[in-house]
Amino acid sequence: MTALTYLPRTLTAIMAVGTLCVVVSQAANGAQTPAPPSAVPAGALERPIEIRARLVSGAAFVGKVSAWSKDGIAGSFGNHAWTDLVTADMRRVYMQLMDRKNAEQWTSLGELMASARDGAQFADDAFAQAKRLGATPAAIEDARTRGKAAGIARKERERMEGERRLQDDVLPDDAIAKPWPVLTDAEQNSAIDAMRQQAIAAMTVAGVKYESVETDNFLVFGDISRSELLRWSRELDGLYARVSDILVVPKGVKLFWGKAVVLAFDKQDTFRLAEAAIFNHKAPAMLRGVCHMKGPQVFISIYRGNNELEFASTLVHETTHGIVYRYATPIQMPDWANEGFAEWVARACVKNSNVDASRRPQGLAFFRQGGDATRIMALSGKDGTWPGDNAIGYSVGYIMVDLMIADRQQKFGSWVKAIKGGKPWQKALAEDFGMAAPALAARAAQWYRINDGAPRPR
Repeated sequence: MTALTYLPRTLTAIMAVGTLCVVVSQAANGAQTPAPPSAVPAGALERPIEIRARLVSGAAFVGKVSAWSKDGIAGSFGNHAWTDLVTADMRRVYMQLMDRKNAEQWTSLGELMASARDGAQFADDAFAQAKRLGATPAAIEDARTRGKAAGIARKERERMEGERRLQDDVLPDDAIAKPWPVLTDAEQNSAIDAMRQQAIAAMTVAGVKYESVETDNFLVFGDISRSELLRWSRELDGLYARVSDILVVPKGVKLFWGKAVVLAFDKQDTFRLAEAAIFNHKAPAMLRGVCHMKGPQVFISIYRGNNELEFASTLVHETTHGIVYRYATPIQMPDWANEGFAEWVARACVKNSNVDASRRPQGLAFFRQGGDATRIMALSGKDGTWPGDNAIGYSVGYIMVDLMIADRQQKFGSWVKAIKGGKPWQKALAEDFGMAAPALAARAAQWYRINDGAPRPR
């Protein structure tokens, strides 16, 4: 279940690439004079050197280097910053060009390696050699500090570029949907702090003694044991990675505004009281969890009870809602697909999940009794018709999504992207999935009248 939530006042109140150049030394009077060849950190080569290397983009190149500096290389292949190269090739090519008896160049190599992906050991090796050749500890430490700062800036830049690429991939040129803002690291840190403070305020309002665990993507608070919170927190980060893979989210992209908050209560009574006090939501007796969306923020509220498998499946289900909500734009899938996909992910991600056993029989009965799935597709929480009698929408939505992914997994992803890009879901179903709603309903009816499970994925 999802909810677009306006929190009560109790909570809302808390709430280079450098240019390539030949390096020269400075005379004492400020005039520029050529330095002796042995003292030049880098510059034009007397004789071009042939290299081959791979770029972080995945491309490879071969050519002759004619000039180099601490910032990059130039030659028959054009210009490349050192940071364009994969780490191992960056180090190898640099060492081909450098004067290995020059402490300053070893220090510069250490700085480069300190900024690179998985370059820490290479940096240590380079700095050790620089020290042996006479580099001062202060010079080495300064270079290490600069390298680490450059590495942090690189990660931020790559993350932000990845988020923009994701949005560009989802949004057509004439899109009317507005993407989520791409935050800087500083803005993300402020958002994390805001979410943390709201989580603390929420547990205070709930009136329970709580523990908390923070992961890469989640702030998990609960009145259950810390060891359990740690276990579920690890599961959540694994789930985030799994759903991100399904949605083809680039590595390193942060979907959540700050981090998603999970409020996990031990007892149902505490959960229902907290829902009313924190989210102004009267939770039905059968509800185990809910994903609340407040602007860019995601809050997941849930209770454990005595059935751990049901708790796990509900946690995955509601978290999936939060991830999909934050995927590129705020636009949501239709209820039948939104809930059906969340159930599908819960079944796929929770070992021995009871989702299939609880949903499939009802869904099969619907089709075998002559049910028309277009009626389920028309149900909506906005007009109060969702999920239909006996929550039939969840079961039919689940086995329909199961069929869609088995039949056309890539096109299912294309359909979700088209919806998030602002295309009406019915139009996207016909154009991007390849079946209009009546045709999909007929396909599901034809299949499930004689088959219990979905077909093997193509």
